[in-house]
Amino acid sequence: MAYTSLYRRRRPMNFAEMTGQEHITRTLSNALCTERLAHAYLFCGPRGTGKTTAAKILSKAMNCEQYPVAEPCGICTPCKNIAAGVSIDVIEMDAASNRGIDEIRELRERSRFASGESRFKVYIIDEAHMLTAEACNAFLKTLEEPPQSVVFILATTDPSRLPSTIVSRCQRFDFHLLTVEQIGQRLEQILEQEGWQAESEAVTLISRLADGSLRDALGILEQCSAYGEEKIDAEQVRIVTGATMTDTIEALVKAAVENDLDSGLSTLGQVVFSGRDLNLFMRDLTFVFTRLLLESGGAKKQAANNVHGFEQVVSSFHGKIARHLLLDAVELLHEVSGELRHAHFPQYILEVAFIRLVRLLHGRLKPLSVLHSVAAEQLEPAGGHGFEPESGLSPQAAAPTGDPKKGSESPAAQGRAESPGAGVSKVAAEEVPEDTGAAPGEDRTAKLKKAWPQLLQEVKRRQKSTAAWMDPAVLAESRGHMVKLAYSGEYTIHQIRIMEDNHRKIVEEVFSAFCGEPMKMKAEIVEGEIAGSDAAESPEPASGPAPDPVQDYTPPPADEPEPEPARQQDSPEKKKSSGAEKAMELFGGKLIDPD
Repeated sequence: MAYTSLYRRRRPMNFAEMTGQEHITRTLSNALCTERLAHAYLFCGPRGTGKTTAAKILSKAMNCEQYPVAEPCGICTPCKNIAAGVSIDVIEMDAASNRGIDEIRELRERSRFASGESRFKVYIIDEAHMLTAEACNAFLKTLEEPPQSVVFILATTDPSRLPSTIVSRCQRFDFHLLTVEQIGQRLEQILEQEGWQAESEAVTLISRLADGSLRDALGILEQCSAYGEEKIDAEQVRIVTGATMTDTIEALVKAAVENDLDSGLSTLGQVVFSGRDLNLFMRDLTFVFTRLLLESGGAKKQAANNVHGFEQVVSSFHGKIARHLLLDAVELLHEVSGELRHAHFPQYILEVAFIRLVRLLHGRLKPLSVLHSVAAEQLEPAGGHGFEPESGLSPQAAAPTGDPKKGSESPAAQGRAESPGAGVSKVAAEEVPEDTGAAPGEDRTAKLKKAWPQLLQEVKRRQKSTAAWMDPAVLAESRGHMVKLAYSGEYTIHQIRIMEDNHRKIVEEVFSAFCGEPMKMKAEIVEGEIAGSDAAESPEPASGPAPDPVQDYTPPPADEPEPEPARQQDSPEKKKSSGAEKAMELFGGKLIDPD
């Protein structure tokens, strides 16, 4: 006899054997007991969650000799024939290959005949969303009012592609993805039935890699059993599936935390050239960073946070990276995962991503969420380059380092080291001067003007186009929760675009992070010249009375004709407004004289 796949060999024979989906099995069992069967059912859900299995069990229960019963007996002739797939009254149809109107017309003609040996004639239409629009329209009347003793069961993984006229004529049941625990319990049962042995870590790894599909889990288990070892272990599962070892993930996270670029790039090279599944690798790496965001407090919370297989990695690095940097890291890894699907050179993509990750954790610019804590030392004296370097690691992981110029820690660093648990507002209170002699609004305006280059840089990091529209603006004032930006008349288009929702929200988020409270932004056009926050003072006018052009006019000699007023011609340099220069710089263009 030909070999039968494991998922077919161990297919559940009744509702009690089905894993999960209690909300469906209970409803169908009660309907069978009370003889309240619908004429059409729609089973929706991801692959490998039990749609076809439930349809076959329902078909057996409807035609069982002991009907009405909650479960098929499995020993009568109809139950045996349906289980073996030889019943003439249970017809399985693949809509992916029989999707046209001709196949549906044939189904309509066959459904008019009475059942041969069973109580009900059942049509199981798999992948129903593949039916054409014409086939669905031809099927509507039969589906709504089928002949007596005919039941239709439609199964689909994408119910959104079915017409609403089809869905509304069926009783809909949505199958859910299975949890890691549910799949693990089922795998343990099958291992016992098959007489196989496997480590608990291997079972957990298979359950996690299955992505909620029990059929996928059984396929991986069958592959691992054929690998040739007496006992299935986790390393065999990783070899078969291409999953990256947990130690490799831990080494890469450690290299990122410790700013060890050489070790990180070496680890990435091992992952790429060892033939591992890079999509699985990025998924596991993102999974670790997301679990580092969650609170940890013992085994119970770790189990609740679903850190299966990564308990040691999560516990080793939990609390060593600042929360706001973890959020940025998860966003970066998710972005790289999308790029990796279409990459021709995955090693290049991964190495650049790791460099960006290290730069994010140990870069020069401080995150805007803590900018307001160092408002008094934002700019270095005598032409500094912005904010001083600061590690994104939390105080538990970052060791205090002294100032190389002074040989000791700065006052701000000493304050942070003495009270690692203190909030940002406390540090800000220690570093901001006690009495500036200015109103709160004026004080905030001054701080915003000082930090303008860093604010613009953060906007550019989030979205370059927003920074381009914001660049010509000048910070006018900040009062209450409102920040006003001023544009000169030639930048009207910039003022209009920066006030659009997608750009305005980014700017408001940056201002809110800097100020530590929700802020709003408003951009206005100001007539005449506007001075920037760092503009030099204009020279004072010369003392003495201004010359009078009428009194000081000297007429030309009589023999010379009075010259005509010269036509004022702007030089090409004068024609270039600052707006044109910015546009040329942004788009790489050049100015062409229209004459």
